[in-house]
Amino acid sequence: MQVITPSSPPAVLHALGNVSRALRAWQFYPKGHPSHKNSILQAHLSLQRALDGNDLSLLCGRGGFSLPNGEPLQDGMHIAASLSFELFARRAQKITFLRDLFQEDLLDFIRIVSLPPDAIQEAGGLEKVMGGHGIRTIWANEFDLAAIGGKRREIESRGVVPPGLDEIEDADLEFPVTPEPSAPSAGDADPEQALHALLSRLSTTVDEDIYPMLARQGIICCETLMARHEPTAVLPLAELFAQHTSDPGRGKKIMAVARFGLEQLAAQEEFLEFVLESLGSVNGVSPRGAQALVAAGGQATLNRAVEKMALTDNPAVRKKLIQLLGRQGESAVASILPMLNDNRWYVVRNLAAILGDIGSRAAVPELERCLRHSDGRVAKETIRSLAKIGGRQAEAAIIAILRSTDAALWPQAIASLGGMKSRKALAVLLQIACDDDRFLQNLPLKCDALAAIAMIGDRRATPRLVRLLEGRHLLARSRWTQLKIAIAATLARLDDGRALPALKKKARGSGELARACTEALDAIGRAKD
Repeated sequence: MQVITPSSPPAVLHALGNVSRALRAWQFYPKGHPSHKNSILQAHLSLQRALDGNDLSLLCGRGGFSLPNGEPLQDGMHIAASLSFELFARRAQKITFLRDLFQEDLLDFIRIVSLPPDAIQEAGGLEKVMGGHGIRTIWANEFDLAAIGGKRREIESRGVVPPGLDEIEDADLEFPVTPEPSAPSAGDADPEQALHALLSRLSTTVDEDIYPMLARQGIICCETLMARHEPTAVLPLAELFAQHTSDPGRGKKIMAVARFGLEQLAAQEEFLEFVLESLGSVNGVSPRGAQALVAAGGQATLNRAVEKMALTDNPAVRKKLIQLLGRQGESAVASILPMLNDNRWYVVRNLAAILGDIGSRAAVPELERCLRHSDGRVAKETIRSLAKIGGRQAEAAIIAILRSTDAALWPQAIASLGGMKSRKALAVLLQIACDDDRFLQNLPLKCDALAAIAMIGDRRATPRLVRLLEGRHLLARSRWTQLKIAIAATLARLDDGRALPALKKKARGSGELARACTEALDAIGRAKD
């Protein structure tokens, strides 16, 4: 056997994220809760798909997983990174999943990792506990597949096999468990009052064993409240969890539990809809709360936020959703790209703007398609987004517009190329600025091109601009004067000594052009000083 680098790191990250969610479910929910079984089934299925008939070895660190060669797995949503930290805290620096991963092995592995690190160390360490439980297809702190094969044969010869999913709820690990703290529950009191009492305890505790239990009780209260269609009463817990997910002072375990709590709340469709709709309300969810909830909810929640942005008739809600999705970063891109095919121009325009704010180069090919949208407003917004994203592909796409016949898009393309300081665009911009147009019918466009050339700051433009400044033009003299004033301003920005003779000659005249050339000379002089 040989360890193979995964052909699809995103699939591996997705699978590890599901393992992390399963771990939280076992830490979070009491025995018999359906999330136990469902989370294991999902984690096992996604890991099998990610393995794809291969073995997988990973390094475990405080900040996330890495491949054996040290290349980190880029975990934008930090869900898999939470699992890596849990393993690292239990002194597992390496983890290997074998291609024939057994469901019962994954189940027992999660049960073991859900125990406190001290308890695992007292029992001899993670490797010893896993071996004692008969886990054969997951190995801690071992990459040598030959050594793993020998240890596996030894375990199988003992006949010890972890319990299956159907019998696990009746079995107990032989480790001490922290007793459940007393707190009012939904069965003892009104759930809103019980939740209020839990909030005060959650806000103050930093105990890593007590916090998950209080959080679980809070979720149970929220489930009762949502059954009564009272999402407003649930909002304070979501806000508290959002605060704790970004509070390093509480420790990584509490941060992870708070994130898992948000994930459970986001899974409540009615509550998620309430949160998204309340974005436009003064008394609604806070920006931090909404951002944390959507981030914790994963792809399904992001998909719903994108759909909501497309469907809502409330401009305030739409604006907040655009901002919210932009702040989600790369994780939102997969939800946005399919929606670029929407029939509503304003939806596509808004999504293109969000992709620009995110700055995802992975979105450039789909944005290029939007340049051909039937509504010019979409194409213009797409140009702006491509300019924000940058890179060779985006730059080439915008330059190509200036070589097309769609002149309505040229002003935006010119402005964007100037903002990008695109030296590759210099030739086509000079062609627009200096193209023979005796009556200057395209004067505004030429001035736009000159402004872009000034922003780019490439002195290769100086000779052609000087020749145009020195030329004599008898027709449309007022327009030519305006163009030459723009040329003088551009030469001032280029700060090229080769322009000085022409500027001095024009400055000796009178009128607006002479004043513009004098100002250009002064600007060049100040730059040299």
